[in-house]
Amino acid sequence: MSNTDKPCEIVVFFTGGTIGMSPAEGVHGVTPGDNFEKLLNQLSPQDADVTLCPVPWSDKPSPHMTPTDMFNLAKEVEAALAKPSVLGAVILHGTDVLAESAYMCDLVIDSDKPVVLTGSMRYYSESGYDGIRNLINGVRACLLPIPPGTGACILMTDRIFAAREAVKVNSLNVDAFESREAGIVGYVAGESVILAGCPLAPASRRKISPESIEPNVALITSYTGMDRSLIDHVRSAGVKGIVVEGFGAGNVPPAIVPALEECLEAGIPVVLATRCIEGGVWPIYGYLGGGADLQDRGVILCGRLGGPKARVRLMCALGVTGDIEVIRDMFEDA
Repeated sequence: MSNTDKPCEIVVFFTGGTIGMSPAEGVHGVTPGDNFEKLLNQLSPQDADVTLCPVPWSDKPSPHMTPTDMFNLAKEVEAALAKPSVLGAVILHGTDVLAESAYMCDLVIDSDKPVVLTGSMRYYSESGYDGIRNLINGVRACLLPIPPGTGACILMTDRIFAAREAVKVNSLNVDAFESREAGIVGYVAGESVILAGCPLAPASRRKISPESIEPNVALITSYTGMDRSLIDHVRSAGVKGIVVEGFGAGNVPPAIVPALEECLEAGIPVVLATRCIEGGVWPIYGYLGGGADLQDRGVILCGRLGGPKARVRLMCALGVTGDIEVIRDMFEDA
């Protein structure tokens, strides 16, 4: 027994994804295979003082995860972490939208205990399967003294990324994830997990914990020669918020500017992101549709967040308030 003479637990949530998929007779391609129990049975023995508590939450491909699913998952993980004996949580998840679910956890979960999301790029039983290693290292990472304020993390390919920074950059390679610019939280060396630093200071991370989210938020990517029709369409369909991915530091085609203004006048918050993986949005350009011009018109700049995570943040913010100025403040430290 540990020095505290109390049982220690790590909760393992299984949501689905490639890590649990396998070939099925008569099906072209791999599908969910109900392999969670087999995964757990293959784990190496852990510290005798630590018990793994499995939670078979779902068995969904990650493209089937909705924002509401992500929010509900985060709240259930938060409830599990509130138990004094729980040291942390590992979440097994598909990699396609892993970064968005991780960022939802980062925003919503109010706990300093480790939350580590992981998955695999190769399916269960495939040659070179990476799922078992990622799961084992996810458990090991929960036993680390990860500094408070780090927030939810992603562990893939022997590296730990802060949820805010992680992005999937390769659709097929096992080494599929990178950190935008801030570096990694830690890495695996042999049988050990080593901390490399904490990219985010606790003071820079604001929690947004609504009772529910507003999922009706559109994400629209700018393209050359774009007219206003897409913006008009989502507005007429009753969208509650819009995230626009612009070019470069956050610049959009001029033809959509009047449509964005009309959204703002109707009380629909518009958030500006960039198509670029690194750098973020900055109010540099004052020409029509430039980042500075859009900011002056009331568009909210999302800093270094990418479009998908800016959308997650806006859905959470709209779950708290519809006041555009309050929402703007929620993006000040994004």
